Amino acid sequence: MTTDAYAASVLLSGAPNFRDLGGVRTQDGRWIRGGHVFRSEALTALHEDDAGALATCGIRLVLDLRSAAESAAHPGLHWRSAGTEVLSFDIGTDVRAKGSFWSRLEDDASPAGVQALMLQIYRSLPLATLPALRTLFQRLASGASPLLIHCTAGKDRTGFVIAMLLHALGVPRSLILEDYLESERRIGDGARADAAQLLAEVSGQPAHDDSVALISGVRADYLAQSFAYIERKFGSVDAFLHSEAGLEKSQQHRIREYLLSAH
Repeated sequence: MTTDAYAASVLLSGAPNFRDLGGVRTQDGRWIRGGHVFRSEALTALHEDDAGALATCGIRLVLDLRSAAESAAHPGLHWRSAGTEVLSFDIGTDVRAKGSFWSRLEDDASPAGVQALMLQIYRSLPLATLPALRTLFQRLASGASPLLIHCTAGKDRTGFVIAMLLHALGVPRSLILEDYLESERRIGDGARADAAQLLAEVSGQPAHDDSVALISGVRADYLAQSFAYIERKFGSVDAFLHSEAGLEKSQQHRIREYLLSAH
């Protein structure tokens, strides 16, 4: 990522994948304004000093991409106390959601099985996240920010939705991928330990280190599955965002004028 991206990001000890999209560059030479769009894992383990740092962001809207079961197990108490508007989308395309994807791991939690599962998940993300994408574009076009987009780990569901937003803003694919892969650098030992525990519980045996890495991390070929699915089914990402996510040219123009700066 460019040296300007994330330079002014707020750092949260209890949420290492929390970051501001400010500073990401677009193809036309503009930059995403800082302090408008944040992405993160679920903020359910904030440290004592995190609340003050988070308050400086002034987040007014949260788009929670977790499944209903995930949200019920770890409710966003911080947002309740802050009176922040929270929109939940109940997106179950994650093994943590304990749905159909979870059952796949019962049969095969080997590295090959986990890799195949992750690729399947990413092929399902474009259609599964459509309600969130429609809402995100509508709210940004009306000037609703600062906002936060998050799921449980902040890397898969959030990673895809952010990739679509960056594309809509005119960010080149190479920088979209860099932003996505930034999550790999930020994944903490706690997230890896959680993944190991999840795999052990569902498979009934100790988790293979490679399986843990595959399920807790991000890889370029994961996101490539989402883009390939979109381009195969809809022809292009632009066509997908227009026909399925309802992103009209006028709306896209308003979002770009709102979020992008030439300085």
